[in-house]
Amino acid sequence: MLWTNIRRVLRAGSVNVMRNSFVSLASIFVMTMTLIIIGSLMFLNTLVGEFVTYVKDKVDVNVYFVTSASEQSIFDFKTVLQNIPEVAYVTYTSRDDAIAEFRLRHEDDQLTLQALDELSSNPFGAALAIKAKQPSQYEAIALFLNDHLNDSNGKPFISSVNYAQNKTVITQLGNLTTYVQQFGWFMIFIFSLASILITFNTIRLAIYTAREEISVMRLVGASNMYIRGPFVVEGTLYGVVSGLIALITFFPLAWFLKAPAQKMFGADIFSHYLGAFPVFFIVLISAGAFLGALSAFLAVRKYLSV
Repeated sequence: MLWTNIRRVLRAGSVNVMRNSFVSLASIFVMTMTLIIIGSLMFLNTLVGEFVTYVKDKVDVNVYFVTSASEQSIFDFKTVLQNIPEVAYVTYTSRDDAIAEFRLRHEDDQLTLQALDELSSNPFGAALAIKAKQPSQYEAIALFLNDHLNDSNGKPFISSVNYAQNKTVITQLGNLTTYVQQFGWFMIFIFSLASILITFNTIRLAIYTAREEISVMRLVGASNMYIRGPFVVEGTLYGVVSGLIALITFFPLAWFLKAPAQKMFGADIFSHYLGAFPVFFIVLISAGAFLGALSAFLAVRKYLSV
């Protein structure tokens, strides 16, 4: 008996979808857009995460020494830095390498190179690039460097440290990630609300169309769940179909964005989609079914005295 009722409910819900085909298409379209927004947010979070990781890998603390600092004293200081627990590794750049890199960066600026050639000595000091194990550890390293601006004799040793500029970059990246996530959730909220309202009205129309049938069902003693069931099935079907359409849409979209994303962020968005397809499937189908079922439940509750 139970299985018979379930089959009847499922069949009635499917008939409702076909009966209100035009309005059903409108509901499916808006719900598909909502699920595409949800999927796009998942993509966007991945891309932002890849970009932040990429930039953080490029961020380090550069220590520039005075030109009078001896190479041996800098090597000794490098050894001290490498023994600090927060430090992953330290890279040394000699004075000759520093001026060679400067010439390479300004190879098209003949005026600057000519001015450099007129100097009697190399104006660049040696430098150390310090990479921390975690971005949050740069502050502790910077504090250590500030305590060693002068050597043991009190003479200037470190010319400058670029921690402040890099700290700003890391902070701005964190803010960017937060803003992107907040915007994404706002768009999901707006489209979810639109989906619920349109599906709500679709179910309301189906209820109005079947009002005489519902009256007969109530007269013969049909349970509240039996009356609600077809409409909840109808809303759920809208969500499932919308989820499938969104999943199919992401295949050409991810392929089209593969090259630009790889060039900008170093991330293969198409491979990511293929690898994470089970997650996308579960999230989008579940979200679509939930939105559809919720819309139908609210519509039945409001417009039927059951």
